[in-house]
Amino acid sequence: MSTAASSVTSHASSDASQQTASSSVQYDHEPFASFKDRVLSLTQSHIWIDAPAGEILVDRLPGGGFNRIIGLTRQSQSDDKIQYILRLPRFDSARLDRDVAVLLFLDQHTHIPAPKVIHFDQTDSNPVLSPYMVQNRLPGADLYHTFPTLDHWQKCLFAKSFGSVVRQMLETRSCDPGQLALLHNDTKTTAVNPTVAIEAWYSTESHETEPYRAILGPHETPQKLFDILSSMFERQKSDALERDPKGKYIPRLVEKFVSMASALDQRGYLSQTTYSLAHLDLAPRNILVRCAPDVTEQTIISGILDWDSAVFGPGFMACAPPQWIWDWKDDEDEDERKANDDPPEPENRQLKLLFEQCAGQDYCRYAYDAKYRLARRLVRLAMEGIRSNEDSKDADAMFREWGEISIQ
Repeated sequence: MSTAASSVTSHASSDASQQTASSSVQYDHEPFASFKDRVLSLTQSHIWIDAPAGEILVDRLPGGGFNRIIGLTRQSQSDDKIQYILRLPRFDSARLDRDVAVLLFLDQHTHIPAPKVIHFDQTDSNPVLSPYMVQNRLPGADLYHTFPTLDHWQKCLFAKSFGSVVRQMLETRSCDPGQLALLHNDTKTTAVNPTVAIEAWYSTESHETEPYRAILGPHETPQKLFDILSSMFERQKSDALERDPKGKYIPRLVEKFVSMASALDQRGYLSQTTYSLAHLDLAPRNILVRCAPDVTEQTIISGILDWDSAVFGPGFMACAPPQWIWDWKDDEDEDERKANDDPPEPENRQLKLLFEQCAGQDYCRYAYDAKYRLARRLVRLAMEGIRSNEDSKDADAMFREWGEISIQ
């Protein structure tokens, strides 16, 4: 997953030049010194068509593992300043349509603060010879570095505001699970907004999309979540056997996944028939905040970033507890099993309570129950499969814990 800097940032690190130069070598990109001229040509032909070259500043910003990032600034003679971010996927396999679709969806259907799409092109028929997306550049500083410096009043404002964001995600629903994408062949946009669609998890066709819809038709029956997960796991098994007809590890693992899903379903933990918007990487590094004296609950969060992994999934997927709000540990990994423990400090207890009140009853229902916590991990494994030794270890740990709690 890319860092906040690879989505939109309000600041560049002091070693941005070193990072960008090294990434040009690492990812076989054209060096910034010459690439800058291509970017300038793009801005004059597609973004600020009426702008003299002297009004446009193109600067390098630290990118992430999945996107190259360029800063665009237009400084007019009247001292008006407009700042954008240019994102270019590093790999040919990138799905720019998903990144564009989720930001368009957020703008059209929610009040969640997020970058807005200014322009995009999924082809390489443009001056930068690459697919790209232009976003507005949001104000604020990333929460990872900022949160420890906030006073208690500011942390309370943040806890309430972030709780409201989680509630909005839970209340933003689709009748189909899957990832947001653009409908069919909407590869470019200028003034016309493309259609946002859902690329269903259970689709039998690669990249098959249907227009987003919040409710089913009057005569439609919702598909059970257990059936969807079973189909996804069976596809993993089929793909594994196609790669290695004699392989036994993945097929056996899939059987355990399906067995666990069946037990959760029988106990009512997979009973969802509508699906909520879930940001699967709501870490402090992907949140921008403003710390000015006049900030309010509505304005302290200036942006939620890095929506690349966003999905419509069962409601419990949107409810991983942000334990760091009331139990900040810097770089330490959090143990979600302890997320509902009462913090010893009264100030932290207040932060937890304020967040939960604003996040709502559905959040409290899904966040802390051990079976919903394991269900979150199971759905992630259904979505992503076993791609590494770490995934295998995570699956083993999940099964061990499932064995402990299922006999209680």
